Amino acid sequence: MLNNRFWKKRAENYNKTSWVKDDHLLDAYLSLIPKNNIYKNILEVGIGTGVVANKVVDMIGPMIGLDKSKEMMSKIDHEGINKVVGDAHNLPFNDNHFDFIYMRNVIHYLENPTKAFAEILRCLKNGSFFLFSQVIPFSDKISEEYDELIGRDIHYPNHGEINELFSDYTIIKEVEYVLEGQSIMNWLDNTCDDKQKKQLIIDKHKNTSNMYKKMVNYREDNDDISVDIKHLFVLAEKK
Repeated sequence: MLNNRFWKKRAENYNKTSWVKDDHLLDAYLSLIPKNNIYKNILEVGIGTGVVANKVVDMIGPMIGLDKSKEMMSKIDHEGINKVVGDAHNLPFNDNHFDFIYMRNVIHYLENPTKAFAEILRCLKNGSFFLFSQVIPFSDKISEEYDELIGRDIHYPNHGEINELFSDYTIIKEVEYVLEGQSIMNWLDNTCDDKQKKQLIIDKHKNTSNMYKKMVNYREDNDDISVDIKHLFVLAEKK
């Protein structure tokens, strides 16, 4: 798993990565929040720099944001967000406490996603909602290749693996959202300061399979590479 040194560096440039603050992506994700509900207790697991939370507070009210990285959370300055340093595998909250919990693009960093999902379920009230988002490979056929391209020894779950994590929930809605034409150089410039490793990842992308390139709409333009990125949104309810 990635260490504190990684997150300290990541915090400085995280918000400059194009997908992080993409308004169309955020609006599509947050549009799944059930309307006409009162959400007194809200939690984001893996709040990071608070990009999603800023919008959630303005939409539905004050909330708690949990993250393992103090450095990431130091970028949050919204008075409606109560920051808690903690671990998704062992949430420091009582059973049946939250009306709404959400998580965006976190589980590929977790050692045991199943345990984290069980903790979220424990902390939700009966009949309350869990909204989830995760980058996934376009197909199981390129899953191993997808992980290799990221170059961080982490696994991006596929759609089926995510559905298994929701086995103790009732899934209300699923949406696959494709964010088109994402710059590989923008991602690398803001997440990788090792020039040799950056070049290795660029070379890996250029030498990917034809299947991968077709699925992600791979394009090379001058000194950059662009690809489409698939996000899976899931709205679920505690049974």
